[in-house]
Amino acid sequence: MPIEIPHWALAIVGGVLAAGLIAWLALKWRERLRWRRMDAIIQSVAYDVLKNVLVSNGMDEQIHVHYLLLTERGLVVLDLIERPGSIFGGDQMVEWTSIGKKRRYTFPNPQHALYDRMAAVKLLAGNTPVDGRIAFTLRSDFPKGKPKYVSRIDELPTQYAVVDRTHGNVVAAFADVWQKIKDSVAPNPFARR
Repeated sequence: MPIEIPHWALAIVGGVLAAGLIAWLALKWRERLRWRRMDAIIQSVAYDVLKNVLVSNGMDEQIHVHYLLLTERGLVVLDLIERPGSIFGGDQMVEWTSIGKKRRYTFPNPQHALYDRMAAVKLLAGNTPVDGRIAFTLRSDFPKGKPKYVSRIDELPTQYAVVDRTHGNVVAAFADVWQKIKDSVAPNPFARR
């Protein structure tokens, strides 16, 4: 004999599933908006941006560059890192620590990878200035200070001039180098974002 499920139980299950789906979609939407705001900050300091590209490192290998920016002062290699919580790290430390609300974990010093990326871009850039920055998201803070090349994403507009695109400004001095770089990089097919 089949068991009959009351209609009210089906309505409750359906309501719970619908509420769960709506909550999940809302979280995904908020996350997407957060990343779009960070991309807008990055775009504000650059005339042009290459995102998730592979750059030759000069040894028949390629290195992933998350963001490469053309700014008024030259090129900027930008690593964007999502590590919520308080970050403790130093220039000479092998590992840095992130202490969040629910957990504590360590991760490799990101400066070493940034130096490799900057060196690969410098091979292509010649005499064009190449700077680097490790930008942490707004969910990170640095209670003991920031190591070299480290900032939060919201500090970029104070560290690099916000570009003025209304008058068609282009950094003419860097145009040839930028085109050379654009022609020599490849999109990274394994990049997540």
